Amino acid sequence: MQKHYDKISNVGAEVLAISTDDLRGAESIVAKAVTEFPVLYTNKNNDVPISYNVFDLFGDGLASASVFIVDKNGNIAYENIGENYRHQVSGDEVLEALAGL
Repeated sequence: MQKHYDKISNVGAEVLAISTDDLRGAESIVAKAVTEFPVLYTNKNNDVPISYNVFDLFGDGLASASVFIVDKNGNIAYENIGENYRHQVSGDEVLEALAGL
């Protein structure tokens, strides 16, 4: 998403990442300045990924790599739920979904 962050921001959208990793991973991401968007960590509280039905899909105790676009009314307008632990959604696909709103 970082590669497409400016384009996503330019259409009035915001990127937030939510991770179930522990904070050791956060330290390396911050040190490398990998993202311009916020990365939220929920390793002690899995309520958010559970509420989106993406927690522990593969029996690994983690949230599946998924993308949700929430519209201005708070409704999920697009979702792409991880098919496996390597699943990635392209920024182009997100931009296409945003254009359809």
